[in-house]
Amino acid sequence: MTILGTAFGMVFYLLQAVSGESGYAQNGDFEDAELDDYSFSCYSQLEVDGTQHLLTCTFDDPDINSTNLEFEICGALLNVKCLTFNKLQEMYFIKTKKFLLIGDSEIYVKLEGKNITSKKLNIVRIVKPEAPFDVRVIYREGANDFLVTFNTSHLQKKYVKELVHEVAYRQEKNENDWTCVNLSSTKLTLLQRKLQPDAMYEIKVRSIPNANYFQGFWSEWSPSFHFRTPEITELSLWCGPVFLIIRRLWNNCVKNQKR
Repeated sequence: MTILGTAFGMVFYLLQAVSGESGYAQNGDFEDAELDDYSFSCYSQLEVDGTQHLLTCTFDDPDINSTNLEFEICGALLNVKCLTFNKLQEMYFIKTKKFLLIGDSEIYVKLEGKNITSKKLNIVRIVKPEAPFDVRVIYREGANDFLVTFNTSHLQKKYVKELVHEVAYRQEKNENDWTCVNLSSTKLTLLQRKLQPDAMYEIKVRSIPNANYFQGFWSEWSPSFHFRTPEITELSLWCGPVFLIIRRLWNNCVKNQKR
């Protein structure tokens, strides 16, 4: 009986120990509990609403249960130590004038007031420009080319004014055959002879900081613009070069008369 009682006592002790460890983790010791992967990514957009800047963060795992999770930013802020993010569905964001735009900030993910992970970021190194808009293509018959123009809100901004734009265009029937051109201006000329005649084309634009001081990511693509190239006839093949010659002679005559 003594041996049997001792055995039952050891089993009872082991059950209590296991139960105690399990209850300890449930009571909020996140270091001992098995945690999900709370890795996240952030991007900033400067002067999105007057002088206010926007910082947006999302978890890398879209299926993570973020019901009770919060984001907080500390450091490199004006007159405050930390700020708490707002939440919209699975996205966390903060819009404020208080970013110093100098130095690093610490982004914390918090659960019930406790930090469970963090990341050091510099707001000016994670800029995602706003998407370009108002893409247009004008066919210039006399020059046998297409003038591509587009607009960007960054032309009116104090920060992130200098961007690199990527113009991508393709013949619509060739889904993945994109031709890309990088430029710093908001105008591009496409020569008619480099495009297929009587074909429908799609064109779109995106932007990225020029990486001098502000760095970051590509913007979203602009809405696409669609245009059709004209048919090529024998008359148009002759008229194009002849028109250019006449225009150059006319310009020379005007310059000589001014002298």
